[in-house]
Amino acid sequence: MSANDPGHIKNLDKSQIENLKKFWGILRDYMNDSTNKINSIYQDELFLAIGYDNPDTVLLRWLRARKWDIHAALQQLNDTINWRHQWGVKELLAKGETDLFYDEILTGKTYFMGKDRAGRPIDYVYAKEHVKDQFPSEATEKLTVFSMETGRKLLELPSESVTVIFDLNGFGLKNMDYQHLKFLINLLQNYYPESFSLGLIINAPWIFNGCWYIIKRWLDPVVESKIHFLNNINDLTKFIDPSVLPKRLNGSQSDFNYIPPTDKDLLILNTIRNDQQGKVIVEQAHREAVKNYLNITYQWINEEDTNNVLEKRKIATQNLRDAFEQLVPYIHTRTHYHRIGLINEPIFDITYQTIINNNKQQ
Repeated sequence: MSANDPGHIKNLDKSQIENLKKFWGILRDYMNDSTNKINSIYQDELFLAIGYDNPDTVLLRWLRARKWDIHAALQQLNDTINWRHQWGVKELLAKGETDLFYDEILTGKTYFMGKDRAGRPIDYVYAKEHVKDQFPSEATEKLTVFSMETGRKLLELPSESVTVIFDLNGFGLKNMDYQHLKFLINLLQNYYPESFSLGLIINAPWIFNGCWYIIKRWLDPVVESKIHFLNNINDLTKFIDPSVLPKRLNGSQSDFNYIPPTDKDLLILNTIRNDQQGKVIVEQAHREAVKNYLNITYQWINEEDTNNVLEKRKIATQNLRDAFEQLVPYIHTRTHYHRIGLINEPIFDITYQTIINNNKQQ
């Protein structure tokens, strides 16, 4: 799936645009409802979840997932925002890899490497590296959510979703974790809709047939239709160029090797975390950008799509993204993917240097 596909941000018909406007309208009413017990946190959580993305792109995910039923889409969005707040996604992103089990990261049970032929990031899942109860279930859930959030930063327009390769080489019953699989399916279908584009299962042993019979009953038919069993590794080349596959799958890339944060990384993180005044300033700037974006969006809802309103909204969308970028160093961390160059966020270094320069002038 990409931004150019029907029903996506760059390919909307008139009825879909009207549905998007109506969605924004009922979302506005929901956020402004004084009887809504969570509206004090809802807007912040919503726009932190939107992150770098165009807000329309995010809302369209829920509309498509609920087949353009606006009220069903709002319910799923509300459930997602409540889940993110209660589960602690914001806190996990603030702590980053330090909140994960180091030994579990090293297993390489899940990691991103390269892109498929459609330009989508590839997430590799190695089933034999996941041994049920080897690590606390809460720790594995954190690793999974952190991977989902990391995958979002690897997306480059027009791509809006990822490809997942499930390698079942060496799979045994000790690797079958139905509890965690239910957690993963729930994430994909309810809290990260339309983020999963293609699933390729390779090296599946006969013992997995019984497991799959159980698993597929939990899947939405649309999600199930995106999953394909491949007869051999060579079939992967139809979807992925061998030059970006890891060596364990007969590719050219080195297998996963986790790069931990350096002392400099930790110094930068601690310096930024101690800059409470700077955090207050960028948080306020982000809230102002949100307010401006919403005000212009409400104009767009109530007026014709005049060039003036559309241009103002385009500028407001870019300003919102820029304000979020300034906030990122205070609420996120750099990761393995920053250290190997897959994610480029120079704002961490810029913010750190600004703090150092300001301290010298004091």
